[in-house]
Amino acid sequence: MVRERERSMDFSEESGEQRRRHRRSRVQLAARIKFERSEVMAIAENISPGGAFLRVTLPDGAEWLVAEIDLPEGKTVSVKAHVRWRRQDPPGVGVQFHSFLERWG
Repeated sequence: MVRERERSMDFSEESGEQRRRHRRSRVQLAARIKFERSEVMAIAENISPGGAFLRVTLPDGAEWLVAEIDLPEGKTVSVKAHVRWRRQDPPGVGVQFHSFLERWG
């Protein structure tokens, strides 16, 4: 009889890359970010089906947003996203995608 050993995982020492559920693609895509009653331009980087890094400065109160990301070949995807973390250098936010709103192209 083979027994499996239980082991606890301490993620505090693992990098963000090791904790992610989806593999991210290193890209730089133009994006329009809409929050509250504002709209700003951004660059979407390190994108995956679950989220992305948006190179943009947002006010502290902006927790939910809609990102319209320009994909290659002239297509655009619109996604509702939740801000999970913020960074000062380079400025930007890590977002988790909540729901895809529409696609057109």
